[in-house]
Amino acid sequence: MKKNIVWLASYPKSGNTWFRMFLANYLKRSKTPLDLEDIESNRIASSAIDFEEEIAMNPFEMSPDEVDLYRPDMYRALSKKYEEKGKQVYKKTHDAYTFTKEGIPIFPAEISKSAVYFVRNPLDVCVSYANHSAGKVEKTINLILNKHGAIAGKKQGQLRQILLSWQGHVKSWKDQHEIPVHFVRYEDMLMKPIETFKNIILFLKLEYEQDRLEKAILNTDFKTLQQKEKEKGFGEKMQKCERFFWKGKIGNYRDFLSEEQIQRIIQYNYNTMNDFAYIDKNGCLNV
Repeated sequence: MKKNIVWLASYPKSGNTWFRMFLANYLKRSKTPLDLEDIESNRIASSAIDFEEEIAMNPFEMSPDEVDLYRPDMYRALSKKYEEKGKQVYKKTHDAYTFTKEGIPIFPAEISKSAVYFVRNPLDVCVSYANHSAGKVEKTINLILNKHGAIAGKKQGQLRQILLSWQGHVKSWKDQHEIPVHFVRYEDMLMKPIETFKNIILFLKLEYEQDRLEKAILNTDFKTLQQKEKEKGFGEKMQKCERFFWKGKIGNYRDFLSEEQIQRIIQYNYNTMNDFAYIDKNGCLNV
Protein backbone atom coordinates (compact mmCIF):
# COMPACT_ATOMS: atom_id res chain seq x y z
CA MET A 1 0.00 0.00 0.00
CA LYS A 2 1.34 3.40 -0.99
CA LYS A 3 1.85 6.26 1.46
CA ASN A 4 -0.17 8.91 -0.33
CA ILE A 5 -2.01 10.89 2.37
CA VAL A 6 -0.56 14.03 3.94
CA TRP A 7 -2.48 15.06 7.05
CA LEU A 8 -2.98 18.78 7.59
CA ALA A 9 -3.56 18.71 11.32
CA SER A 10 -4.49 21.41 13.80
CA TYR A 11 -6.67 22.39 16.69
CA PRO A 12 -9.59 24.36 15.18
CA LYS A 13 -8.94 27.94 14.03
CA SER A 14 -5.17 27.63 13.71
CA GLY A 15 -4.58 28.42 10.02
CA ASN A 16 -5.38 25.04 8.47
CA THR A 17 -7.91 26.32 5.93
CA TRP A 18 -5.73 29.27 5.01
CA PHE A 19 -2.88 26.89 4.21
CA ARG A 20 -5.17 24.64 2.16
CA MET A 21 -6.11 27.63 0.02
CA PHE A 22 -2.45 28.56 -0.37
CA LEU A 23 -1.58 25.00 -1.36
CA ALA A 24 -4.40 24.80 -3.90
CA ASN A 25 -3.17 28.03 -5.51
CA TYR A 26 0.44 26.81 -5.46
CA LEU A 27 -0.29 23.38 -6.94
CA LYS A 28 -2.49 24.80 -9.70
CA ARG A 29 -0.06 27.64 -10.46
CA SER A 30 -3.08 29.93 -10.39
CA LYS A 31 -2.54 33.47 -11.71
CA THR A 32 -5.68 34.72 -9.97
CA PRO A 33 -7.12 33.77 -6.56
CA LEU A 34 -9.00 30.47 -6.62
CA ASP A 35 -12.52 30.28 -5.22
CA LEU A 36 -12.98 28.66 -1.81
CA GLU A 37 -14.88 25.80 -3.42
CA ASP A 38 -11.56 24.57 -4.82
CA ILE A 39 -10.77 23.02 -1.43
CA GLU A 40 -14.29 21.95 -0.45
CA SER A 41 -14.30 18.99 -2.84
CA ASN A 42 -11.51 17.36 -0.80
CA ARG A 43 -13.49 16.45 2.28
CA ILE A 44 -12.20 16.83 5.82
CA ALA A 45 -10.92 13.65 7.51
CA SER A 46 -14.02 13.58 9.73
CA SER A 47 -16.41 13.50 6.76
CA ALA A 48 -19.54 11.45 7.46
CA ILE A 49 -20.09 11.17 3.71
CA ASP A 50 -16.71 9.48 3.20
CA PHE A 51 -17.46 7.15 6.09
CA GLU A 52 -20.79 6.05 4.66
CA GLU A 53 -19.38 5.64 1.15
CA GLU A 54 -16.32 3.62 2.19
CA ILE A 55 -17.66 1.64 5.16
CA ALA A 56 -21.28 1.29 3.91
CA MET A 57 -22.77 2.11 7.30
CA ASN A 58 -24.50 5.18 8.70
CA PRO A 59 -22.13 6.62 11.32
CA PHE A 60 -25.01 8.32 13.11
CA GLU A 61 -26.58 4.97 13.89
CA MET A 62 -23.40 4.00 15.74
CA SER A 63 -21.67 5.31 18.84
CA PRO A 64 -18.65 7.58 18.24
CA ASP A 65 -16.37 4.88 19.70
CA GLU A 66 -17.80 2.35 17.24
CA VAL A 67 -17.24 4.78 14.38
CA ASP A 68 -13.61 5.23 15.40
CA LEU A 69 -13.04 1.48 15.09
CA TYR A 70 -13.75 1.80 11.36
CA ARG A 71 -11.95 5.06 10.65
CA PRO A 72 -8.54 3.47 9.93
CA ASP A 73 -10.27 1.22 7.37
CA MET A 74 -11.99 4.25 5.86
CA TYR A 75 -8.64 5.95 5.31
CA ARG A 76 -7.12 2.78 3.85
CA ALA A 77 -10.01 2.56 1.39
CA LEU A 78 -9.60 6.21 0.43
CA SER A 79 -5.85 5.73 0.03
CA LYS A 80 -6.47 2.84 -2.35
CA LYS A 81 -8.75 5.04 -4.46
CA TYR A 82 -6.12 7.76 -4.58
CA GLU A 83 -3.48 5.20 -5.53
CA GLU A 84 -5.61 3.96 -8.43
CA LYS A 85 -5.82 7.54 -9.67
CA GLY A 86 -2.11 8.11 -9.12
CA LYS A 87 -2.86 10.90 -6.64
CA GLN A 88 -1.40 12.21 -3.43
CA VAL A 89 -4.01 13.91 -1.25
CA TYR A 90 -3.89 16.48 1.54
CA LYS A 91 -6.47 15.79 4.25
CA LYS A 92 -7.49 18.40 6.81
CA THR A 93 -8.06 17.02 10.29
CA HIS A 94 -8.86 18.52 13.68
CA ASP A 95 -8.46 15.18 15.42
CA ALA A 96 -5.74 14.75 17.99
CA TYR A 97 -3.46 11.80 17.28
CA THR A 98 -5.49 9.19 19.13
CA PHE A 99 -6.22 5.48 19.17
CA THR A 100 -9.32 3.31 18.86
CA LYS A 101 -10.59 1.37 21.87
CA GLU A 102 -8.56 -1.54 20.48
CA GLY A 103 -5.36 0.53 20.64
CA ILE A 104 -5.04 1.10 16.88
CA PRO A 105 -4.03 4.59 15.66
CA ILE A 106 -6.87 6.46 13.95
CA PHE A 107 -4.42 7.48 11.21
CA PRO A 108 -2.68 4.39 9.74
CA ALA A 109 1.07 4.86 9.32
CA GLU A 110 1.22 2.61 6.24
CA ILE A 111 -0.79 5.12 4.14
CA SER A 112 0.47 8.31 5.80
CA LYS A 113 3.29 10.07 3.96
CA SER A 114 3.63 12.90 6.47
CA ALA A 115 1.76 15.59 8.39
CA VAL A 116 1.92 19.36 8.68
CA TYR A 117 0.74 20.59 12.07
CA PHE A 118 -0.47 24.17 12.47
CA VAL A 119 -0.18 25.60 15.96
CA ARG A 120 -1.54 28.95 17.13
CA ASN A 121 -1.47 30.88 20.40
CA PRO A 122 -4.33 29.28 22.41
CA LEU A 123 -5.48 32.71 23.57
CA ASP A 124 -6.23 33.70 19.97
CA VAL A 125 -7.57 30.22 19.21
CA CYS A 126 -10.02 30.69 22.05
CA VAL A 127 -11.64 33.89 20.81
CA SER A 128 -11.56 32.82 17.17
CA TYR A 129 -13.22 29.49 17.91
CA ALA A 130 -15.81 31.16 20.12
CA ASN A 131 -16.73 33.36 17.16
CA HIS A 132 -16.67 30.42 14.74
CA SER A 133 -19.03 28.33 16.87
CA ALA A 134 -21.16 31.35 17.89
CA GLY A 135 -20.49 30.36 21.49
CA LYS A 136 -19.46 32.13 24.65
CA VAL A 137 -15.78 32.67 25.37
CA GLU A 138 -16.00 30.98 28.77
CA LYS A 139 -17.47 27.86 27.18
CA THR A 140 -14.60 27.79 24.69
CA ILE A 141 -12.05 28.20 27.48
CA ASN A 142 -13.56 25.16 29.19
CA LEU A 143 -13.20 23.23 25.92
CA ILE A 144 -9.53 24.04 25.32
CA LEU A 145 -8.69 23.22 28.94
CA ASN A 146 -10.62 19.94 28.86
CA LYS A 147 -8.30 16.93 28.52
CA HIS A 148 -11.30 14.95 27.24
CA GLY A 149 -12.42 17.67 24.81
CA ALA A 150 -14.26 16.63 21.64
CA ILE A 151 -16.43 18.20 18.95
CA ALA A 152 -19.11 17.06 16.48
CA GLY A 153 -20.37 13.45 16.29
CA LYS A 154 -24.03 14.31 16.79
CA LYS A 155 -26.82 13.05 14.52
CA GLN A 156 -25.62 15.06 11.54
CA GLY A 157 -22.58 16.92 10.25
CA GLN A 158 -19.11 15.50 10.90
CA LEU A 159 -17.83 12.49 12.77
CA ARG A 160 -16.74 13.07 16.34
CA GLN A 161 -13.27 14.52 16.64
CA ILE A 162 -11.37 13.98 19.87
CA LEU A 163 -9.43 17.18 20.56
CA LEU A 164 -8.16 16.56 24.08
CA SER A 165 -7.11 19.93 25.54
CA TRP A 166 -5.26 22.44 23.35
CA GLN A 167 -1.99 21.35 24.94
CA GLY A 168 -2.95 17.68 24.71
CA HIS A 169 -3.76 18.09 21.01
CA VAL A 170 -0.35 19.56 20.23
CA LYS A 171 1.47 16.95 22.32
CA SER A 172 -0.43 14.06 20.74
CA TRP A 173 1.03 14.87 17.33
CA LYS A 174 4.39 15.94 18.74
CA ASP A 175 4.92 12.78 20.78
CA GLN A 176 3.90 10.20 18.17
CA HIS A 177 6.67 8.71 16.00
CA GLU A 178 4.72 6.90 13.28
CA ILE A 179 4.18 9.85 10.92
CA PRO A 180 6.82 12.53 10.14
CA VAL A 181 5.47 15.93 11.24
CA HIS A 182 6.47 19.48 10.35
CA PHE A 183 5.25 22.05 12.91
CA VAL A 184 4.24 25.52 11.74
CA ARG A 185 3.26 28.49 13.88
CA TYR A 186 0.30 30.50 12.61
CA GLU A 187 2.09 33.64 13.72
CA ASP A 188 5.06 32.84 11.47
CA MET A 189 2.71 32.30 8.53
CA LEU A 190 1.60 35.90 9.08
CA MET A 191 4.89 37.56 10.03
CA LYS A 192 7.34 35.78 7.73
CA PRO A 193 5.23 34.09 5.04
CA ILE A 194 7.94 33.57 2.39
CA GLU A 195 10.26 31.67 4.71
CA THR A 196 7.46 29.76 6.47
CA PHE A 197 5.57 28.61 3.39
CA LYS A 198 8.83 27.79 1.61
CA ASN A 199 9.81 25.47 4.46
CA ILE A 200 6.48 23.66 4.21
CA ILE A 201 6.86 23.23 0.44
CA LEU A 202 10.36 21.81 0.94
CA PHE A 203 9.15 19.48 3.73
CA LEU A 204 6.42 18.17 1.41
CA LYS A 205 9.09 17.58 -1.25
CA LEU A 206 7.18 19.65 -3.79
CA GLU A 207 8.86 21.52 -6.61
CA TYR A 208 9.91 24.90 -5.22
CA GLU A 209 9.61 28.07 -7.29
CA GLN A 210 9.97 31.48 -5.64
CA ASP A 211 7.67 33.37 -8.02
CA ARG A 212 5.04 30.69 -7.76
CA LEU A 213 5.25 30.78 -3.96
CA GLU A 214 4.89 34.56 -3.80
CA LYS A 215 1.90 34.47 -6.16
CA ALA A 216 0.15 31.80 -4.08
CA ILE A 217 0.73 33.86 -0.92
CA LEU A 218 -0.66 36.95 -2.62
CA ASN A 219 -3.67 35.01 -3.90
CA THR A 220 -4.54 33.92 -0.36
CA ASP A 221 -4.12 37.20 1.45
CA PHE A 222 -6.60 37.25 4.34
CA LYS A 223 -8.62 40.13 2.88
CA THR A 224 -8.87 38.25 -0.41
CA LEU A 225 -10.23 35.17 1.40
CA GLN A 226 -12.73 37.35 3.26
CA GLN A 227 -13.91 38.84 -0.04
CA LYS A 228 -14.24 35.40 -1.63
CA GLU A 229 -16.37 34.25 1.29
CA LYS A 230 -18.51 37.39 1.10
CA GLU A 231 -19.14 36.85 -2.61
CA LYS A 232 -19.88 33.13 -2.70
CA GLY A 233 -20.04 31.89 0.89
CA PHE A 234 -18.04 29.00 2.32
CA GLY A 235 -19.30 25.53 3.16
CA GLU A 236 -17.07 25.15 6.23
CA LYS A 237 -18.65 28.13 7.99
CA MET A 238 -20.88 27.03 10.85
CA GLN A 239 -24.52 28.04 10.49
CA LYS A 240 -24.68 30.56 13.35
CA CYS A 241 -21.29 32.09 12.55
CA GLU A 242 -21.34 35.37 10.61
CA ARG A 243 -18.21 34.49 8.65
CA PHE A 244 -15.45 31.86 8.63
CA PHE A 245 -12.59 34.27 7.89
CA TRP A 246 -13.11 36.63 10.81
CA LYS A 247 -10.06 38.72 11.80
CA GLY A 248 -6.98 36.50 11.43
CA LYS A 249 -4.72 38.82 13.38
CA ILE A 250 -2.22 38.20 16.16
CA GLY A 251 -3.16 39.28 19.68
CA ASN A 252 -6.91 39.52 19.06
CA TYR A 253 -7.44 37.93 22.48
CA ARG A 254 -6.59 41.24 24.18
CA ASP A 255 -9.97 42.65 23.15
CA PHE A 256 -11.99 39.71 24.44
CA LEU A 257 -10.30 37.93 27.36
CA SER A 258 -10.00 39.15 30.92
CA GLU A 259 -6.67 38.94 32.73
CA GLU A 260 -8.06 36.10 34.85
CA GLN A 261 -9.05 34.14 31.73
CA ILE A 262 -5.66 34.77 30.12
CA GLN A 263 -3.78 33.52 33.18
CA ARG A 264 -5.99 30.44 33.48
CA ILE A 265 -5.18 29.44 29.89
CA ILE A 266 -1.46 30.14 30.36
CA GLN A 267 -1.21 28.16 33.59
CA TYR A 268 -2.88 25.09 32.10
CA ASN A 269 -0.89 25.20 28.85
CA TYR A 270 2.35 26.60 30.29
CA ASN A 271 4.81 23.99 28.99
CA THR A 272 3.51 23.87 25.43
CA MET A 273 3.12 27.64 25.19
CA ASN A 274 6.73 27.93 26.32
CA ASP A 275 7.86 25.28 23.81
CA PHE A 276 6.40 27.32 20.95
CA ALA A 277 7.60 30.70 22.32
CA TYR A 278 4.18 32.11 23.14
CA ILE A 279 5.46 32.79 26.63
CA ASP A 280 8.97 33.12 28.05
CA LYS A 281 10.43 31.09 30.91
CA ASN A 282 8.85 33.52 33.37
CA GLY A 283 5.38 33.00 31.93
CA CYS A 284 5.23 36.42 30.27
CA LEU A 285 3.51 36.60 26.92
CA ASN A 286 5.61 37.11 23.78
CA VAL A 287 2.62 37.65 21.49
